[in-house]
Amino acid sequence: MKHIGILGFAMCVFCAGSAFATLIPVGAVPSSGNGIGSVNSLVTFQNTGTEIGCVGLDSSGATTTGSSVCAGGVTAPGGVTNETTGSGNNTYTAASLGLSSGGALTFANIILIWNGNEGSGANEPITLDKLSLNLFGTNGAVLGSFATASPYVAAAFPGVGNAGFGFQLDAAQAASANSILAANSTLRIGASASASNANSGPDTVFISSISTTQPGGGGGGSAVPEPASAAIFGSGFLGVALLLKRRNSRA
Repeated sequence: MKHIGILGFAMCVFCAGSAFATLIPVGAVPSSGNGIGSVNSLVTFQNTGTEIGCVGLDSSGATTTGSSVCAGGVTAPGGVTNETTGSGNNTYTAASLGLSSGGALTFANIILIWNGNEGSGANEPITLDKLSLNLFGTNGAVLGSFATASPYVAAAFPGVGNAGFGFQLDAAQAASANSILAANSTLRIGASASASNANSGPDTVFISSISTTQPGGGGGGSAVPEPASAAIFGSGFLGVALLLKRRNSRA
């Protein structure tokens, strides 16, 4: 029991550091075969400098892009957004993703993956200023938004068709999203994103599920392999726990 308590303390050290986060970065998610058309793409956007992409529902319940469906702290100065045309912009019902508020796959398992193709060398660094998972009612109303707490800098992407960087809801916000789903079974899932220092490459946000629990998040699915960063965090927590246990045994 004493060991469990120490390990729990180590976990809470991380939790305190991410208390204000809702979409927690979980690092690079390695896999391939993730080109547009083979994954559940939410929004694809492209511009030089600053780029913004938003997808959601209009008042008639149709999927649409543009500033009118930006949410979660993503804004479009002058009403200008940069979504590409074609199949890269979509919303999804919970049922189409296999989600249910109390089933085997819930929002605790959901992961958003940000992928880009910014070129190589000096063109690669790009900052994801804000990313938001947005839930829409069939009348276009925003039922809930869950966004990153701070900018995320990517030094290099694996390239279009390969997975990028994952973001998962923390435990509290996953529970909140599940509550919204329980009250609105027909809701649709969209996203908003803004990035800076972009170099004209297409950036895509797609949605999938993750197989294991991330720090502060949830788990249970199997569509995406566990990011290596999660294993690193886990080993770090265990190291802290063992160190504290040794100190206590010497006292």
